[in-house]
Amino acid sequence: MARGIQSIVLGFKLVEVIAEAGVPLSLKAISALSGMSPSKARMYLISFIETGLVTQNPESALYGLGPYALRLGARAMQRMELVSVATEAMNALQQQTNALVLLSAWNAHGVTIVSRSDGSEEPPPLQFPIGGSATLGSTATGHVFLAFGPHEPTWRHLHAELAALGLTRAEQKQRVKELESLTADVRKRRIALTDPISYASGVTVSGYAALAAPVFDVVQRLRYAITLVYQTGRDKRRGNKFSRLTQRAAERLSHLAGAAASGPES
Repeated sequence: MARGIQSIVLGFKLVEVIAEAGVPLSLKAISALSGMSPSKARMYLISFIETGLVTQNPESALYGLGPYALRLGARAMQRMELVSVATEAMNALQQQTNALVLLSAWNAHGVTIVSRSDGSEEPPPLQFPIGGSATLGSTATGHVFLAFGPHEPTWRHLHAELAALGLTRAEQKQRVKELESLTADVRKRRIALTDPISYASGVTVSGYAALAAPVFDVVQRLRYAITLVYQTGRDKRRGNKFSRLTQRAAERLSHLAGAAASGPES
């Protein structure tokens, strides 16, 4: 298991003590509840005040949660509520298709799977665990983030991804050009398709395809991508049906998140 920064872990015990108390606390009380000396606790609290995680009443000298801690809590609640609603939509899509449904978000590490609804079909040979990542260049989910996500960080991440594959500069340039054309089409159609699905290295897995559609929030920002991974089979009409169902699920989630019916401008 990776080791974290011990001082941060110790410091956050103070924030936890303040949060659990539910009322403003004195330095003496915080020290006693955290098992930390008053002088050491005060040093941490000064830093937390500067970041907005903690506030101190100038008259009573008591400590409480600061404005940034309250904003973090509100954001977390909002995210949990939307993921809860998304789970219902994902389960409905899974029942309509009997396929695997994924919900992914963008963070500093790239595209991360945050929820899943397992299908009753034979599971695909690729693993899609919660907390797992999706490549930008070779997945339908990644193509949605390239098309609608924050341009600078997503495309910078893509360049690092392509370099990690060992591609030459010329090969990287060609691949970026191909993806620029592909994502322009994704922006127009509001859905991405990879058939067959593939590993980051480019090795394909025949018999499976993936569809991904964008989920926007009230400020028309890409919040999630909802992805359907299914067996292609012989019925070519199945893909068209699944595409419509995936788009509808994404549109419903966008509506519940407060996005305008038409989504952001392409």
